[in-house]
Amino acid sequence: MTRPKIKIPKDQIDKLIEILGIAVLFFLIIFPVINYNQLPDSIPRHFDINGQPDAYGSKWLIFILPLIGIVLYIGLTILNRYPHIFNYPTKVTEENAERLYKNATKLVRILNTLTISIFAYITYITIQTGLGKQSGLGNYFFIAFLILFSAPIGFFIIKSMKSK
Repeated sequence: MTRPKIKIPKDQIDKLIEILGIAVLFFLIIFPVINYNQLPDSIPRHFDINGQPDAYGSKWLIFILPLIGIVLYIGLTILNRYPHIFNYPTKVTEENAERLYKNATKLVRILNTLTISIFAYITYITIQTGLGKQSGLGNYFFIAFLILFSAPIGFFIIKSMKSK
């Protein structure tokens, strides 16, 4: 049996999440451009698990994260138009398709905005570290990263499974 193909309308929260994501995406693109000329020739290109820079590279590398972020943002935005191809913890039927698709598209929208926000944060900190205003991502970045991504995934999986 093929899954129903339903167009899922966006609610106010969906629209707000998308606006936030687009605003962060603009920051991710504009902030490196504005600060590029002030950067030293060598900037952090990698941070260890404690958030400290452990590798350095040319300042043009500051554009790698925005480039990857743009590609991911566009890719996830396009993917989110096809919720019928996602994996679900329960069988998709005519009766539950709309509910499951709403949950799934909201989750992808949130993860997309979180992803672009993480890229923007790392880009911001890389620039600040390169300018000598910061000393790295911070000790709790990795833990915060795990929680930020695990919480919505766990929430939406439980929500999808609960209301069978």
